Amino acid sequence: MYKTTHHKTAIIGLSLIGMVASLASSPVLADDYDGNVRLALGQKRLDKEWGILDRQNEIGMIFDIKKSSWPVSIAFDVFFSGEDKNINGTEKGSSSEQHLGVRKIWTINDSKFHPYLGAGVAFIQADYEVVGSEKDGGNGVGGWIGTGVDWHLSSKMSLGVDIRYSTADVTIFNDDVDAGGLHTFLTLGYRW
Repeated sequence: MYKTTHHKTAIIGLSLIGMVASLASSPVLADDYDGNVRLALGQKRLDKEWGILDRQNEIGMIFDIKKSSWPVSIAFDVFFSGEDKNINGTEKGSSSEQHLGVRKIWTINDSKFHPYLGAGVAFIQADYEVVGSEKDGGNGVGGWIGTGVDWHLSSKMSLGVDIRYSTADVTIFNDDVDAGGLHTFLTLGYRW
């Protein structure tokens, strides 16, 4: 059940990013809109209440779009993390996050480096399982804030780093736990 929720979230999030990116890069709108889509690979560090599963591998997509006249971009980001550990039995933890908000990207003279800052609302789903014993999951709404920098390799491609913090309480095994955390990523991006 929980993996199905994560898969549905992935399909919806990536479909939305793909549709908006296709629309914004079309010849009709390309002159009015700028955007970025970045593949993000990294790690999520959760609170200690997650025990041995407090560090999880993470993958995601970071997306933003901005009309030329807007001061900030609209940001929509999707992330998935998970970890399995076997200490006196296998424990599994995973989460999916959708971050909606705004992102300010700065262009500094003719520099190839473009720093950014963003913030918004976070929708988080999380699962915890002790294999062969019990499993539970929940979802919550909270917030996120993040920063990063892109290094433009060409007019279309970039490499970068992204660091962000998210927070949202979810109820798992009748306890409220924070399913957000500190996210650190290396990114590979496409710009239009």
